Amino acid sequence: MCYNFREMKMPILPSKVTAACAAFLSFASFAVAGDLFSFQNLRDSTVSGPFLLQKGKMVMLDGTTYEVQTPASGRVAFKSLSNGVIYGPIQAVDGRIGVIGRASYCLREAAADAVPVEVVPPPPPRPVEKPQEPFVPQPKAMPEMIEVPEQQTQTLVKPKDLRPLPKSQKVFRILGWLAPMDNTSVDWKIDSSKSGGGDIERTTIGADAEWNNWRASVALSPTVECGDIASGGTGVTGASFEDGTGWSIDGGYRRAFLAEGSWTAKAGIRGQIRQESGDLSVHSVIRHDETDTNGVVTVKSERRTQTSSITIRELSLWLDLELAYAEDNWGFYTAFSFQPISEYSISSSIHYGAVDLSLDAERALPVDVMAGVWFNLGSWRLFTDVTVAADTRIRLGCGREF
Repeated sequence: MCYNFREMKMPILPSKVTAACAAFLSFASFAVAGDLFSFQNLRDSTVSGPFLLQKGKMVMLDGTTYEVQTPASGRVAFKSLSNGVIYGPIQAVDGRIGVIGRASYCLREAAADAVPVEVVPPPPPRPVEKPQEPFVPQPKAMPEMIEVPEQQTQTLVKPKDLRPLPKSQKVFRILGWLAPMDNTSVDWKIDSSKSGGGDIERTTIGADAEWNNWRASVALSPTVECGDIASGGTGVTGASFEDGTGWSIDGGYRRAFLAEGSWTAKAGIRGQIRQESGDLSVHSVIRHDETDTNGVVTVKSERRTQTSSITIRELSLWLDLELAYAEDNWGFYTAFSFQPISEYSISSSIHYGAVDLSLDAERALPVDVMAGVWFNLGSWRLFTDVTVAADTRIRLGCGREF
């Protein structure tokens, strides 16, 4: 709150006289209702007034008209004429702050010879006149004999889809292929701690079958290996997957949802099961203390290589999006695949001395990007494609359409 203080020189009086004077001044400060006051907006420092603070007088602040009310001696309140809300009461004292409407104002006492601003109350709203109904003349009497035409029933025609789904082409095709490079990037974990980022490397042969929109694939991997399961750690200097073989099966559904000329866009979903088995070789260093007859302790290191069987199984789900261009005897395609679900299960563990450390794995990336081209020679098809990202694969193949 902001106040103005005036310096007053008063003689020193006894305590009773001082108390009486203080009571008189307090009463006088509360009895100034009806004097001239201005209102200073605390936000933008604009001043409105001066106004006469008497019961029934009008005050206009920020375009809104208020009626002055005096609920008690030395206090004033302000009633909004637009919505009837009463703000206050506040003391009619110079420097007093009050909230009126949506703003805060500081009361400023005006000079005695100031001319108050007269605010005229707004006129009452005019009553809304009810519009008169237009005169409607009475219709002429209809003749007795009038032929009424038979009502024709209209058949609602269902509007055609703006862009219907392309019709599925009936096709049955079997393809065989060879992938001299078929690698998968995997992050390995030993005892829940990342130990390496080795790739599972394979050579794979497989066969695909396509029937309308359904697809299935079977693949065999005669050679599987991974040399970076563990790149070093506490005691474990290395681990590798050797002399492995594997197989995989996947199947799903892929449907064209947009076709424009020779271009076709397809979307699909497929599931995959992959299993690989081989030998797990673990290289470790075991340190132990030896004490001789003189009590001297010697720390010796012993290098060990342990071999055990291991089986790696992956269950995954893929979402595919394909864009293809096809002419009569040739075409090319590109596909983007996303893997929302991937789960690895490993049957073996890392043996370190007398302790067995758990071994886990997960894919380094959940996406694949593929691009390829094909040529038709009658009913035979030759194709090649390349896949990068989560998998690095090169395929060469041929097949026949029945």
